[in-house]
Amino acid sequence: MSGMSQSASKVEIGLTVAAVARRIGIAPATLRTWDRRYGLGPSVHVPGSHRRYSAIDVARIDLMRKLMLNGVLPSEAAKTALTQDVIPANLALESKTSPALHVVTEDDESATNVISLDSAKTIIRALNRAATTLDASGCDQIISNCLENHGVVWTWENVLIPVLVALGEKWEQTGEGVDQEHLVAESITGLFRSRANAVTEPENARPVLLACAPHELHTIPMFAIAAGLAEQNIATRILGARMPADALASAAKKIGPSAIVVWSQTQGTADIGIWEAIAPIRPAPLLMSVGPGWQPDLPSGVVKPQDFASTLIALAAASGR
Repeated sequence: MSGMSQSASKVEIGLTVAAVARRIGIAPATLRTWDRRYGLGPSVHVPGSHRRYSAIDVARIDLMRKLMLNGVLPSEAAKTALTQDVIPANLALESKTSPALHVVTEDDESATNVISLDSAKTIIRALNRAATTLDASGCDQIISNCLENHGVVWTWENVLIPVLVALGEKWEQTGEGVDQEHLVAESITGLFRSRANAVTEPENARPVLLACAPHELHTIPMFAIAAGLAEQNIATRILGARMPADALASAAKKIGPSAIVVWSQTQGTADIGIWEAIAPIRPAPLLMSVGPGWQPDLPSGVVKPQDFASTLIALAAASGR
């Protein structure tokens, strides 16, 4: 009986802003903005402490995040999240590595709002088969269908990243498969580029500027970000690999972007000097270092999102969405 009381007490106390930010994958500042602007904030009052998020609060925050990633305007997403019935989140599962989406198998019949692991596996198997036979049109069709059915975020995180990682590991271990990796990479880049270019009447007057660090060759993540923003009708400019600091600074001065994003895959390509080259711009753009190459000690004013979803949310907010 006492154990049940302790458990109930923990749920009643709820989660802090920092804990919810880790769980959902968005910045604490964004959570505070949603609370102030839309009333989508913590509801549990703890004597002598800040308000905390209940299980229902966390579920509503997660619903708003998912709606925004599907292109719903923040105001409409907040209205839906506040009025729609949601299933309380399991606060006991909170950890620094908790995923924003719960992955289950088909025999978990009680789960809702989940992604079936088997469906991703099926698509991955099909894509691997097409890559093995160097079937370029097959790769295009499989990825295109996945994007249409699941969207950019789900496709990128659940299908494309696992396939690219597996192909890279195959090459490292056996020296084979680089042709397959290049074929899949070309297919991904082409489809993402097409989606980004399809934005003809964007929501943002000032585009998001995307570039690789001065010594970085991996460009696919930039196109993934551009495609994810395109789903929210946000325009981007992609400058490509190995962007010199002075060239990026010149481009930023000409374009006047709402955000500047620099990707680095490895520590050897991450050069914080690129941010020192960018002169002050008014209005000031969001400065964002993205990718595993960047270390936490970034210059003041430069942010580093935790994951792909939080990257898109922050860039959408900077673009006025």
